Amino acid sequence: MRAVHVTTRHRALDVRIFEKECRSLAAAGHEVHLVAPDVPGPERDGVRLHGLPPERAGASRPARIAARLRAAGARVRALAPDLVHFHDPELLPLALRWKAGGLRVVYDVHEDTPREARTVLPPGSWRRAVYPAVWSALEAAAKATLDGFVCATPAIADHFPATRRVLARNFPRLGEFEGAALPDAAAFAARPPRLVYVGGLTEKRGLREMLRAAALLPDALGCRLVLVGEPTPPDLPWRSWPGAERALALGWQDRAGVLAALSQARVGLVLLHPTPEYRESWPVKLFEYMAAGLPVIASDFALWRSFVDGAGCGFLVDPLDPQAIARAAERLLRDPAEAAAMGARGWRAARERYSWEAEAKALLGLYERLGALGR
Repeated sequence: MRAVHVTTRHRALDVRIFEKECRSLAAAGHEVHLVAPDVPGPERDGVRLHGLPPERAGASRPARIAARLRAAGARVRALAPDLVHFHDPELLPLALRWKAGGLRVVYDVHEDTPREARTVLPPGSWRRAVYPAVWSALEAAAKATLDGFVCATPAIADHFPATRRVLARNFPRLGEFEGAALPDAAAFAARPPRLVYVGGLTEKRGLREMLRAAALLPDALGCRLVLVGEPTPPDLPWRSWPGAERALALGWQDRAGVLAALSQARVGLVLLHPTPEYRESWPVKLFEYMAAGLPVIASDFALWRSFVDGAGCGFLVDPLDPQAIARAAERLLRDPAEAAAMGARGWRAARERYSWEAEAKALLGLYERLGALGR
């Protein structure tokens, strides 16, 4: 099929959208196009890339959204696809129009948007009162009409029709980690004493606590906290927070940069705050740390215990307690044999249970079914 993936809110080379889904579909023989902001060229790895125009400086938020939707709609019409596969809830109104116009349409559901609107928006604001109802109504219309739903977690999948949904969890592409050898104590001891975090730099993702934990570690360890990602909001004053002097901020990195940072660290951190949306999340960074052979220090959530304790690959701590984070980090930094053993157990679990290669089968099966309906 000629499939057009559309995102107005993610980078063109987003890990889930481009690296996993688009590349897997192209490798399976589909003609895959990706409409997205900031494309790096006309084609990459068999996927044809189509850029959206930059947003107009100074425009209001409604005006920016309207401009994004107009541009995305024009791109899709020009490409005349067999199937449209979209990735952002703001595209739901456009998706309903695509479906009404006779296209097959698939919604890739990354988050529980109505739930996030109820919990993330400021209490007492009109948006918190209105947005959950708006998103719920749009999703109800989508459930009644669209052809398929690709869901990132089991909790999200529970909200969509069983006969038209597939589960494609955000596990790592093991092909990227072919160079990650099974960890051993000597190799770990030879690495610099670094903790690594990959992802958005925000307070709710534990940035303040990670920095404070790094500051609590003994000076003799010489530990650095490596941050791979960008702050949100961009003017977040994190460099003035306690512990910032021990951070090595790499900014956003492409996949080669991410893998290089993981290969030079001893511990991976994923310390999201105990909010409703994070308690039920399946953070890709956790599984990437495991695939890279890193022991992890993670938030002690009930769901995450099945991943971390189930594999024996790290420590679970209160993500709001920098002292607990520091104690776990110091133990792993001082004992490379224990760190390597935990990393090895995570390395094996990633290859046995947490790979994109297995998840891709569900996505390809959905496309096969929808392609058969169109013939």
